[in-house]
Amino acid sequence: MQRAIEEMGITVPTPIQKLAIGPILSGRDMIAKAETGTGKTLAFGAPMMSKVDPSRASVLGLVLTPTRELAEQVCTVLQALGKSRNIRVALIVGGEPLGPQVKALQAGAQVVVGTPGRVLDLYGQRFLSFPWTEYVVLDEADRMLEIGFIDDVKKILSFAPEERQTLLFSATFPPELLKLARESTRDPVEVATAEGVKTVDSIEQCWMRVADEDRSLALIRLIEQSGPEDIFLVFCDRREDVDRLMRRLERMPFSIKALHGGYDQEARFRVMTAFRTAEVKALVATDVASRGLDVVHVTHVVNYGPPRDVTDYTHRIGRTGRAGRSGAAITLVTPLGMKRWSFVLKQATWPIPEADAPGPSRRRDGPPPPRRPRPEPPRALPPDAAPRSMSGEDRPAISRDARPAEAPHGHGTSPSRRGHGRGRGR
Repeated sequence: MQRAIEEMGITVPTPIQKLAIGPILSGRDMIAKAETGTGKTLAFGAPMMSKVDPSRASVLGLVLTPTRELAEQVCTVLQALGKSRNIRVALIVGGEPLGPQVKALQAGAQVVVGTPGRVLDLYGQRFLSFPWTEYVVLDEADRMLEIGFIDDVKKILSFAPEERQTLLFSATFPPELLKLARESTRDPVEVATAEGVKTVDSIEQCWMRVADEDRSLALIRLIEQSGPEDIFLVFCDRREDVDRLMRRLERMPFSIKALHGGYDQEARFRVMTAFRTAEVKALVATDVASRGLDVVHVTHVVNYGPPRDVTDYTHRIGRTGRAGRSGAAITLVTPLGMKRWSFVLKQATWPIPEADAPGPSRRRDGPPPPRRPRPEPPRALPPDAAPRSMSGEDRPAISRDARPAEAPHGHGTSPSRRGHGRGRGR
């Protein structure tokens, strides 16, 4: 197990991992609160996967998550941890065909990672049961409460043996969730790496006041003026906002992708795979992507509008500054969004300074080139003015052979008529 962790590039445990791994290894139930992006998955995954018996063909560990994206991520981590011990991990989520998931269960998966709805579906069809389940983990439990999964979670917990070890991990614990946690655990160890809602110190935060019609331009300039290795995650409130913004960004010379609940599972998987492998400069998404996604190379989180409250703000910007890296979080605030943003600022227990919106792009390889003076337009002559005769220096050199023959007297055009004709032509 230690070798698997080292292969992930992790050598120093995070605070929540230091607090959680020991008690879980000793068999204690746990209620753990930690900021987003501090390694909660490894905190419960490493001790659980070290204790699962790979010789048994039964579901010994169950991890419930609020979203498919988070389930996929947790499943990937657990598969990496269990690979050396030949532990099979099955992903059970909605939006995917049942057939492959049923086959994974019938193949003897010892650990199941899934969303509550699909887990209940397969349980109802008797493809999934928990008579010998030893570990039940609720990951991002507060989010399951917010989106209405808490009743499904209670049902699933009632199907598992009372002798199980129950672990709840979340960034926040509202009173209703804390009540459920204490009812579902036996003498739990309660740990927290911080009091209240806060963000990690590695995230530089600011907000920018912009007019509504200039908001997309401010985002475009942020992306244009970023470094070549910078990756953006842009949050919008609604699907319509994502689609509207994508129409403004699609002409940029970067790879820009979108993600919201209206995409089918195959499309969502393709987008997230491209984003995780840094093939995408910016991902525009709704809050479906704000919980639990561990994409360590995200350098900038941009709130295209203020989130509902400081909790949502914390979860959104927690997508950057992960795994000990630094990050930036920028919130674009229009006059219509100022009331909501003022509410977030009052809730926050840390300062979020205001910054100027970005100006036009500048060249990165030095100062801009000097501007060439514009030539003055030729001045028109007054109608009664005669053309100025050229001096010897101004007169173009014309060879004797190239000079036109003089017109006979009386058949040429007089200077005064030429001037008059030029005046009329003006």
